[in-house]
Amino acid sequence: MSSSHVPRRLHLAAALDRRSVYDAGEYLAAARLAERGTLDFVTLDDGLARPGPDASAVLARVAPATRRVGLVPTLTTTHTEPFHVQAAVATLDWVSRGRAGWRIEVSTTEGEARLFGRRHAAPADALWQEAGEVADVAARLWDSRQGDAEIRGTGTGRFADRDTPHHVDFTGSAFSVRGPSPVPRPPQGHPVRVVDATGGPA
Repeated sequence: MSSSHVPRRLHLAAALDRRSVYDAGEYLAAARLAERGTLDFVTLDDGLARPGPDASAVLARVAPATRRVGLVPTLTTTHTEPFHVQAAVATLDWVSRGRAGWRIEVSTTEGEARLFGRRHAAPADALWQEAGEVADVAARLWDSRQGDAEIRGTGTGRFADRDTPHHVDFTGSAFSVRGPSPVPRPPQGHPVRVVDATGGPA
């Protein structure tokens, strides 16, 4: 069958967004409802200037209280370090037993840039190019600890550590990362990356 005739599966999701809500109970109740409704995943928005708790931390709390539904926080790539972003996603994948995703977002406003004080706002197309590089290096960092690389020395009886890390040595347009990741390779290998592609630059 040609690829043009492969049936596509519709994935259903719900947003757990709750403006200025800090009680984990509300997020838990909404995620459990989505799971009972057999939705594929839930998202939780996050933004650098938005009041509210950290999305990845909230979904890490939701993870042990759910069993099947995917958990997809928004993580902004513009002013956050790629090394920390990939570690947060990998950690969520571990605590959820392979149900993590990552909704990639950029930060375009000068107000958000001033929160960090490291650089000015940039055009959206440049920020999305950087976001693509962050997604690329995240995958490389997830692969920097290959769990199936055990080497057995039959003559010596010695074993190589199956978690022996390797460096990624990545240089992008606005950052460089050497690695390796401190978090073991996620259960999914590469957690799902989600982009709202309704906007032109994205």
